[in-house]
This record gives sequence, C-alpha cells and structure tokens, in this order.
Amino acid sequence: MTCEECEHWKRRVKELEKKVAEQKEMIERLYSKLRQYENPHTPPSKKRDSSNEDEGGKDEDENENEDDGEGDTVKDDDTDPDQPDLTSDDRSTDKKPGRKEGHEGTTRPKPEVDEKLDVTEDECPHCSSSLDDPDEIETKTIEDLTDKASVEVIEYKIGHYFCDDCGEKVIANHPDCPDEGRFGNRTCTQTTLLKFEDRLTHRKVKNTLKRDHGLDVSTATVLDLTRRTADKLRPEYKEIQEDIINSDVLYTDETGMKVDGKQYWIWGFRNEDSIFFALRNSRGKKVLNEILGDEFDGTIVCDGWRSYPSFTSDLQRCWAHLLREAKDLDSDEGENLADQLQDMYDELTEFVDRKPPPSKRKRKKEEAKTAMKEMIDQEWDEERTDELATKIERGLDHWFTFVTEKGVVPTNNKAERALREHVVHRKIIGTLRNEKGTYIHETVMTMLATWKERSLNTHDEMLRILRS
Repeated sequence: MTCEECEHWKRRVKELEKKVAEQKEMIERLYSKLRQYENPHTPPSKKRDSSNEDEGGKDEDENENEDDGEGDTVKDDDTDPDQPDLTSDDRSTDKKPGRKEGHEGTTRPKPEVDEKLDVTEDECPHCSSSLDDPDEIETKTIEDLTDKASVEVIEYKIGHYFCDDCGEKVIANHPDCPDEGRFGNRTCTQTTLLKFEDRLTHRKVKNTLKRDHGLDVSTATVLDLTRRTADKLRPEYKEIQEDIINSDVLYTDETGMKVDGKQYWIWGFRNEDSIFFALRNSRGKKVLNEILGDEFDGTIVCDGWRSYPSFTSDLQRCWAHLLREAKDLDSDEGENLADQLQDMYDELTEFVDRKPPPSKRKRKKEEAKTAMKEMIDQEWDEERTDELATKIERGLDHWFTFVTEKGVVPTNNKAERALREHVVHRKIIGTLRNEKGTYIHETVMTMLATWKERSLNTHDEMLRILRS
C-alpha cells in the first residue's frame, strides 16, 4: 500500500469514527427523551404506543383554559404518580372477567314500599270483552327516581333586635338562610359536589343545574358557589391539617398541576383517617415546613424525592418504586439485582407479618442493612445498574424503618391512591386559573377525601357545615 493510499484510509477511519460518535450522541439523546414517557414510574395507562401527544416533561404547557376558571380539555401530564401496588404491575391480560370462582354472590335487599298501586284492566285489549277479577296477582317492586326537583324560592323576614339588658344588637338567624348571596345551602352543596365529586366542568355543572332543577346560573356563579362552600369548609380543613401534624405515621406524595399555565404541585398527606391536600407552586422542603412545621415528629413514608430527607431523618422509602426501577433495568445484570431485592423484600415482609418482638426486629434490620450494603457494593458493568446501586446506598438508612417501627408499611401506595382523584381532575380541566381556584380545590378535595375515608356521607357533611 502506498503512502497516499494509507493517508486515504486514515482519513476514512477518522470520518467513520466521527460518524459513530455522532450516532451515539443521537441515540443517547433519543433514549433520554424516551425515558420521559417509558420509565419505572410510568403507570400502564400512560405507556405510549402512538405519537398523538405532545412531547414534554413536568414543565410542559397545558392547553388553553376557559374564562370560567378551568380548562375544558382532557390533558395528560407525564408526571402521573399513580403507581399501583407491588402486585398490580404483574396483572395478567388474559384473566377472565367477572367474579372469582367460589366468590359468594349478593342480592340487593328488598326496600320498604312507599306506595302500592293496583294494575288492572277492565276489558280485553284483543276483543274488547269485559274482564272479571284477575285470576292471579303478580307482585313486582320497582325502585325509581321521583320527578325532577324544582327550585324553591323562600323569603326570610329576619328579625333585628336590641337587647335592653346588655345593649347589644341581635340578628335572628335560620340554618337554611345563608349569610352571603341569594342561593341557598342545598344549591351550594349540590353545585360543589357536581364540580368536585362528579368531576364536571363549570359549564357542565351549569347545564346540569338547568336540566335537572330548572336553575339557570352562569359559570361565574358556579365558581362563586364553590368558593362560598370552601370558605365555610376552611375551619374544618385547618382541623384536618392539625390531625395530620399529630400523625405517628404519615404517607406523603405530590403530583403536578398547572395554575394559569404555571407549574404547581398538589401535595397529599394521609394518616389513618384523614387526608389533607395543599396546592403550592413549589415541590421543595419549604412546603413541608409550612404544612407540618416543627411540631411533626412522626415517620414519613415517601418516595425518593430529595425534599423529604432534608426535612426529617425519620423516613421509610418506598419499596414499590425501588423494585419497579430494578425490574426496568432490562439486562442480565439488572435482573440479578432485581431478584436479590425482591427476595429481600419478600423475606422482610414475611418476617414483619409474624409480629416478632422488638429485639428480633432490631437485629433483623441490622442484618438486612448489612446484606443490602454488600449487595450494592458489587462491581457493576452497566451504567444504569451502577446508578441504581448508588441511589440505594444514598437511602440506606431509610429502607428498613418498617422492620422496627410498628404501623409503618414499606410502600407509599396509600398516598399515591389519595392523589388519583386529582389526576383525573387534571386530565379533565387541564389547568386552574388562579390562586382562588387552588384555594377552592385544595379545601373541597381535602374534605371530600377525608369524609370518604371516615365512611361519612359527603352530601350530609357538607350541608351540615354550610348550615352551621
């Protein structure tokens, strides 16, 4: 080979090396973009098989919103935190629908009869001959709705008094006569439930009130009725916050929601019988300081978001997130790590289920911590496996709290389930308009979630507070 040919091939090799480097960079960039949509924290409903949605992460813009305080489009946000529990990731698609074999069926109980009607015929519809008494009587009990409720207009004549003894002015009050506005407590209750429990937009609430009750209001009035309701609910909202602060074990999580196109977060806090929501424009530690303050001294069960360990050292990190990330490594090395973690999780949960004494719990925790340290200190060839091992090591003090502390569970599923209703609202409305919307949303959603958690009737509870 001549010198000229040698130089030619050297130049060719350099060109190919440059091209390979450019292709590697492109692959890495595309892979990074793909991971925004398909990662271990993406629920099955969000896995994409088409490109009909906009690209973007947590800060993507939502669709334009209506003038009545909310968007009117279905809009996804790929920060959906609604992870299923540890078993639901492996749901089989070939399961038969319906109840499981051996499951006892239930029959709707027969209701009390309000009215009895005799259904008779005087003449034969075929030949017009007269009919005698029926040969037999068939009894059929039917449950049906009554006619549409109409609007009731009441004029209250409110007495004003002057007390001769103390000199104070006294104004009479009636529980169904609100302090503000011309619409009553039942209207406020129904409107708020349509909006937040039935997930209707303001426009559809307006249409429903007109169709079902003959009440003609504007979308702005719908918004104001929910604001009036939130104002009355706010004192009990604050009481629930106090209950959350006094929790021994607290499950927390957060998910994004746009407010006037800007990124906010819905923070969810849940204990045994209370659920509390706060909508803030921050995902940082300052929200935890604001909501929980210095008085909180319980254990927080959470995911790996950095705000939590900066707030408290008494944490339980979520194993559901960890096992999903390990399974997502999708390699022989990753599968090995995932299997080791799964075996450890199964062993620890079985151990805790046996309700061992504190001394054995403490010893088991130290053994597990040592075993995990040895596991992650292995030499990992793949970058993603090594990154997960580093992540595990950073949270090493927080994986095994559930082993020694009674009442603490190893997953954050309770908090994630509490946020699911907000995710559905987010998909429907797209964005809130302003701080008034965040105030109404966090207040009403907190009360509805807590009442349901306590098995209380949401309509009755809301009407009770409005009448107080």
